[in-house]
Amino acid sequence: MGARTWSGEIAEWIRRRIGEGELKPGDRVPSTRTIAAEWRVAHATATKALAILRTEGLVEAIPGAYTMVAGGPGRSGRGNSRERIVLAAIEIADEAGLDAVSMRAVAARLDVATMSLYHHVKGRSELITLMAETASTAIAPVDAALRGRSRLESAARSLWTAYRRHPWLTRFDLGASRALSWQEEGPVSSFHHHVLLYALVRGLAADLFGDGPTSGAPGCFEGAGEGLVDDADGLFDLGLRALLDGLSDGDPQER
Repeated sequence: MGARTWSGEIAEWIRRRIGEGELKPGDRVPSTRTIAAEWRVAHATATKALAILRTEGLVEAIPGAYTMVAGGPGRSGRGNSRERIVLAAIEIADEAGLDAVSMRAVAARLDVATMSLYHHVKGRSELITLMAETASTAIAPVDAALRGRSRLESAARSLWTAYRRHPWLTRFDLGASRALSWQEEGPVSSFHHHVLLYALVRGLAADLFGDGPTSGAPGCFEGAGEGLVDDADGLFDLGLRALLDGLSDGDPQER
């Protein structure tokens, strides 16, 4: 087996140990001396194997000391912290939809090897969850001093703004309580009003500009779909006013 093949085999051996969690971020990887002895290869071959892993972003060299798995304490794996990875994924989703998000796509945006991302997130499923949690922070908290109709309107507008910024967020059930800052000590009727508002905001956003499989302007209004999307904010205002007027008529506490 030639030196080039041996270096590839050795790199794969270390790569597999990292992938299986045997070697964790910050752990030292075998030195060139150790690799050369265990694999009975030249030091140049061992050095080349570690160079392959450095190129992939899986390991990083501490000058004059040793080589370790990238992403250890106080280091970020070539600057790709979990936060940066999540933000890059959100950028992709905002531009092209949630289905365009993949570990490979995020790695390409960050200009790193795909495998290097797995030191920070376990895979696409965890990444998507982190994206939803991060994007939902765009929902501004409701002013605690607001009450009744003013509180409901403020909460609804904040949620609408978040959906406009991140249309793919409509594919996640954020829950009426959390999304609209409902206070648990409030009356049951208030919670019901929050549920109705959440359904209005999320449903309208998903239908008009969400990126889910059933999203898009309602097909029953043939020929008017594009206009509906262009006037999404106007439709939202119309629906919000109508719902709030109805709630106020039925419950003095919401006036």
